[in-house]
Amino acid sequence: MITRRELRLQREAAERAAREQADAARYQVPDAPAPGAPAARTPVPDAEATGVQFPAVQASGVSNATGGGSSAPPAVAAPGAPTLVPDGRTPANQGSGAPTPETQAASRRRTGMPSTGRPGYGGDTSTPKDTATSADLRGFHLILLDDAVEVSDVLALIHNKLPDLRPVLDEHGQMRLSRHSRLSSGVALDPADAAALEVPEWVQHAVVIDCPRDRQPTPPPDWFADADGLHEAFPNGMPDREEDRMLSLMLSVASRLHTGVRLADEPDLPTRVIIPDPEAKVDLYIYSSYWMEPPVALDFVRRHAPHAFQQALPTPDEDVLAQASIDDPLFDPSAPVILDGYALLVPLGEIDESAGSLEIRVMEAEWVPPIIAAHTDAPQIEYHVHWMDTESKRYQPNQRRRFRRMRSQVAQLTDAIGAELLVGSAGIGLDENGFLVTSRQLRA
Repeated sequence: MITRRELRLQREAAERAAREQADAARYQVPDAPAPGAPAARTPVPDAEATGVQFPAVQASGVSNATGGGSSAPPAVAAPGAPTLVPDGRTPANQGSGAPTPETQAASRRRTGMPSTGRPGYGGDTSTPKDTATSADLRGFHLILLDDAVEVSDVLALIHNKLPDLRPVLDEHGQMRLSRHSRLSSGVALDPADAAALEVPEWVQHAVVIDCPRDRQPTPPPDWFADADGLHEAFPNGMPDREEDRMLSLMLSVASRLHTGVRLADEPDLPTRVIIPDPEAKVDLYIYSSYWMEPPVALDFVRRHAPHAFQQALPTPDEDVLAQASIDDPLFDPSAPVILDGYALLVPLGEIDESAGSLEIRVMEAEWVPPIIAAHTDAPQIEYHVHWMDTESKRYQPNQRRRFRRMRSQVAQLTDAIGAELLVGSAGIGLDENGFLVTSRQLRA
C-alpha cells in the first residue's frame, strides 16, 4: 500500500525532474551533446529510496512538507558548515558572479524593487534549479533576513506582540507561537539557494514559520486592495484564522526590519515574495498612567507644530440638559464638564495640500496591548497620534513618489510630536505595527 506521503514524494520528484529537463533544454553548457543526441542531465535522486533527505537539513529530520503542522521546519545548520548542493544543480547564471538586470531588480535598495507590497520577483522567466535547502523550504512561509539582521531580532519583535512567549529558542532551534504554529530559526541561504527560491539577492537567511493553511472560501472582491499585496498573492481566497494571524505577524516583523516574506509555494501560483513598505505605518500609540490636560498636551505638540489647536468640544443643548435632569435627579447642569477624552488637530497644508491633518486622540484606553498589560495593571491613558490624508490613500498599495515624499515628511512630524508626548507623559510608545519604540528612536 502506497501512503499519501510516498505519493507526494513521487510527485515532487517528478516535478523536479521536469524542471531539470526544461533547464537542460533552455541552457547550453560547454559539454552539451551534439544536435540530435539525447541531452544529458544530472540524475534525480529516487524519492522513495532517499526519503528526500538532504545533507544540509538532515539533522532536523525535516521532510519536504507543504502542509500545516505535521512536519517540523528546517533547523539551523551547524555554525560554519556550508550548505550542501548536489552536483549539477547550480543555477546556470551563477557562474560569472556579475550582476544581471534581473538580479539588480531584486535589490531592495533600488527604487525599482517591488517595495510597495506587490508579490513577485525580478523579471526572469526561467525557473532556477532546486537545491537541497530550497526544496525543503518551499512548503513553508519564510521571513527573509539580510546580513544586518539576526534571528534574535525577530524573536524580540515577536515577544513585543506575544509577551507570554520567551524570546528564546528551544533545544531544537524552534519556538512555539501558538497551539498550531511554530517558528524555526531556519537556515542560511547561499546564492544558489536564493536563486532557486527566487528571492532577492540580499537575502542571507530564512526564518521558517510552520502554520496551517486557512483560506476564505471566496476570492477577495475587486474593490479590495491590501496594502501589502495579499489580495494579489491569494487570488482564490485570502488567508483566514490562524494563517491570517501568522502572516500578519510575519509582515509586521518584516516591515519593522525592512526585509520581506516569501510565501509557501502553491499549485498554479507563481513564486510570491512580499516586501512590505516600511514607511506605510505612520501612527504612534503612547500609553501612560498619567492624564495630561489639553493645555499641557497642546504645549508639547506646539513645540513642533505651532499652529496646532484643540478640537472644539460639543456643548449639549437645553433639551439634552433637561432630559439629563429628569433621568438623574442629582444632575447639576451648571457643574463644570469633566473630560474623559479630547482631540488636538495639526493641519498639514504646509507640507502638501493632500497631506490632510494629524489628530492626537486622548482617552482612557478601552483595550491595552499585551506588552503593556504584561508590565502594569494600572488604567492607561492612550495618546494616539493619527494621520488622516485628505484622499484616504495612505493604506493603498503602489504609492507614487510624490505621495511617498509627502508621507515621509508627515512621519517625521509624527515622530517628533510622539517623542514629546512620550517623555511628557512618562509613558510607553508603540508604533502602528505594535512594536515598542523609545523617544530616542523617534528623535533619530
